[in-house]
Amino acid sequence: MKLIDRIAPVLESLSLASLGGVLLWLAMSGRYASFVPPSARLGIIASSIGLFACALALSARIDAGEHDNANTAASYRATTRSLVALLAAALLILPFRVSPSELAAGAIGARPTSGGSTIDADTDDSTADTPGDSNSAANGGANPATGSGSQNGGAGQASSSGKLELTTDNFYSQVEEMIANGRAHDGQRVELTGFVLSSEAASAQASIPRVTDEESFAVARMAIWCCAADAYPVGFAVRWAGPAPAADSWVHVSGTLRVRGGKALVIEADSVTPAQTPNPEFVVQTR
Repeated sequence: MKLIDRIAPVLESLSLASLGGVLLWLAMSGRYASFVPPSARLGIIASSIGLFACALALSARIDAGEHDNANTAASYRATTRSLVALLAAALLILPFRVSPSELAAGAIGARPTSGGSTIDADTDDSTADTPGDSNSAANGGANPATGSGSQNGGAGQASSSGKLELTTDNFYSQVEEMIANGRAHDGQRVELTGFVLSSEAASAQASIPRVTDEESFAVARMAIWCCAADAYPVGFAVRWAGPAPAADSWVHVSGTLRVRGGKALVIEADSVTPAQTPNPEFVVQTR
């Protein structure tokens, strides 16, 4: 029996066990949240258990296989598969990180496409707001939905002090609420944590309001439905008298919501401070 015929089954079993171990580590450490939503955790754990079972089954056949007629071509194919699996396991544990702006650059919600994200924060200076709204500009995005149930749901998230706190759990739904019933939130106090998008980067995203001369930057979170491949930014334009924070830095913004184009997606900030990167970074898109 050739050496390759002896090594192939051992390497194949080892590669499956390694890949299963990495998947289990991703699920238990929380690292999986960098790629998929929390709902995928049980599936990842189940996959790792399945890989461990396959590895055990292969290892049990190694001794028995030594007495069989070896197929060298099959051994080479098995070795190739094993090396690919080991490479995949190694890549998954590397501490690589894609910056939010780089991820947003390939987002499905980028202008000028009309498909992709379900949130449309686009603005158009050709449409004027009512004269009574001094803080409003124009809107060319989706028509706002109406309904008292949605308004009540948004107000229910406010704290006893009247300040609305946007968290990882409610960020996406609250942005939808502020698009659908923006005028109901005009003047409401709000605070949130997000990453900084420059005015140039924000202008390329249909799900981020345009940063005009009155604003200095945008603050956003990446929303996902399936995995990081379909992530796109959702957030707010920020009016801030101080220096604009660096792009991709995480900040905590506190201020007052202002309506533009019927959507309360502009924050008149009175506080912008550095913040730790949240875990998970993504917010889950609701449908």
